[in-house]
Amino acid sequence: MYLNERTFHTWWTIFHGDDPLTEIRMLKKNGRKATSSGYFKDEQKAATAIKNYSDMMGVYAPINMIDEACYSRFQCDKMVDSAEATTSDSDIVKRRWILIDLDSKRPTGCNATDEELQQSRAVMTQIGCFLRDQGFSAPVVAMSGNGWHLYYRIDADNNAAVTEAIQKFLQVLDMQFSNEDCDVDVSVFNASRIAKIIGTKSNKGSDTKERPQRESYFVKVPVTIEPTRMEFVMKVASQLPQEERNDRYYGNTQFNIEDFISKHGIRVQKRTKFKSGERLVLEECPFDSNHKAPDSAIFIMGNGAIGFRCLHNSCSHKTWRDVRLLFEPDAYTSREREAMQIRSRYTSTQPKPEPKVVTPPADEDEWLELGDIEWEDPNADNYIPTGITGIDTKIGGLALGDVTLMSGRAGAGKTSILNTITLNAVQRGYKVAVWSGELQSKRYTSWIDQAAAGKNFVKQRSGDYDDWYYCPKDIAKLVNDWLRGKVVLRNNAYGPRWGQLFEAIKKIVEERKTQLVILDNLASMYLDYDGERNSQQSRFIADLKDFAKLANIHVILVAHPRKEIGNTLLRMESISGTFDLVNLCDNVLLCHRVGEDFMKRATEFFGKNRAEGCTVYNEVIEIAKNRSHGKVDVIVGLHYEPKSRRFLNSWDEHIVYGWQEALPKPKPEPIPATTDDLPFPMPEENPMILF
Repeated sequence: MYLNERTFHTWWTIFHGDDPLTEIRMLKKNGRKATSSGYFKDEQKAATAIKNYSDMMGVYAPINMIDEACYSRFQCDKMVDSAEATTSDSDIVKRRWILIDLDSKRPTGCNATDEELQQSRAVMTQIGCFLRDQGFSAPVVAMSGNGWHLYYRIDADNNAAVTEAIQKFLQVLDMQFSNEDCDVDVSVFNASRIAKIIGTKSNKGSDTKERPQRESYFVKVPVTIEPTRMEFVMKVASQLPQEERNDRYYGNTQFNIEDFISKHGIRVQKRTKFKSGERLVLEECPFDSNHKAPDSAIFIMGNGAIGFRCLHNSCSHKTWRDVRLLFEPDAYTSREREAMQIRSRYTSTQPKPEPKVVTPPADEDEWLELGDIEWEDPNADNYIPTGITGIDTKIGGLALGDVTLMSGRAGAGKTSILNTITLNAVQRGYKVAVWSGELQSKRYTSWIDQAAAGKNFVKQRSGDYDDWYYCPKDIAKLVNDWLRGKVVLRNNAYGPRWGQLFEAIKKIVEERKTQLVILDNLASMYLDYDGERNSQQSRFIADLKDFAKLANIHVILVAHPRKEIGNTLLRMESISGTFDLVNLCDNVLLCHRVGEDFMKRATEFFGKNRAEGCTVYNEVIEIAKNRSHGKVDVIVGLHYEPKSRRFLNSWDEHIVYGWQEALPKPKPEPIPATTDDLPFPMPEENPMILF
């Protein structure tokens, strides 16, 4: 049997570098049930066994960790024809990989043409980009001979819940990406699943010029193969549509999707079948007419469930229920409608309220009748979402007209939290101005670029640097082009004098219509008021508060804690400076890095149970004061992602920021005919792969 030993060595290293036990299983050409099997721990013995066999249709191996006891079976270190026992689902002790197997649609018993291989490659690229944007780590990519394999590393138990999640995950990919040319194999979810050993040939049909027997090879192997958390798999699995129920508004009659499409004039470009139902590719997205076919679709499942997706970032959060409410605003219960409207406002990128003039009009009455004051709708865009769920749900976000005071010990992550807030505000259509008195402009830019890029676009610094990542130049350009006109950073060459800085802030608010101003930090600022320090700070915070209210913007001010707070938990009274800072600000946020020191201090202040509840997080933000809603002592937990310097609400969160719309589109690069055309050693970058 043909075997490329160089490629086989790569396969063995990837799949068995840490877990050497594997089963080699060969399928004979005279029938799928005629198999040969052998268990091996030695790479060379396995390679020799493969080469010594002939007349085989394919060579396969399980992709997950096999119980060590299987090595004691009769076929230990040798191949046995029609073996009594091969690896079953119960023999798998750990789930190590998820396989996405993509094959072109063609007659049974023949190999793929070059055109069919290109067609399935296009689907592979779509799936790879989709999963990248869902937060998946980079996969191992292989050309299987007649199609493509994506291998995503995981670390999960072998149980029914994991099996169900992987099954639904593959069904979602089938629903979204299978087409008339290529299928996502939904049958490869079981734990003992075997997959082709890369480096062998596909011999499903005769070796002809049009349909050759190709050698399988690796297309991309990440330098570091990082596991994808199961939370991301389950997030994708949850996108499988649920059955559209009857509702009282329509007389409790069965919902009819065909009538809905016809009634509301939704234009369908084409209909295609997939394993579990039918896909209706729309001529344009219902939410943005610039999103043309085939980017949006409605899915009708065999059980009556209905789904929707648009692949564009700005519409990626939209579901079928959003589509239905767009055309039938009275569908569903009032509580469901309200919840979806809140979510829609929260993710909206529509134009936001602009700042007002920063000088009071001379013709306004000094005293106002309450009945003459315009009623403020609490559901209007009066808050800037931070993207930190606990803050946004507890206090609404950053109220326009307010000032937030933020403090934290050194290393508490304040700058990264501010970058998270900045990017999430920009994502939702707000403009931000930043003064960073301590960071050089290049360092500030590199940090926010890294956060915007996300874990799948940053690179690790070369050399002996552990966990040192950066945003590469080409991605940084896309990020900064997206941020242009949305975020401005004050040039520190203009100095830290407050009087000059204050005038610059007023000007940028008026000229750029900036709604969020971040001042980091008070200790770096030179207050040029007359009088002693506390008096200066009191006048400063009063002027800042008046300005925020008058301009209808939000200001975040960072202040350091006192040096003498020692081993006590950071509190409001620990913030350096006059107490007027705390007293006049509308919100006070205290940042705590969760570690041994925090646990000792927090246990004394919050109590053991509440403190231990923080241990699942890397960071907690304490809402110590909130004037609008009266919230105090609210703990908001966050997870830290070192590669991107992002703070996450949950481990399955992965935000795709707007700059990714400018990423290059896939190109039909030639597929190497043989492994001789592949570079060796394999480079990390491959022009065939865009994820």
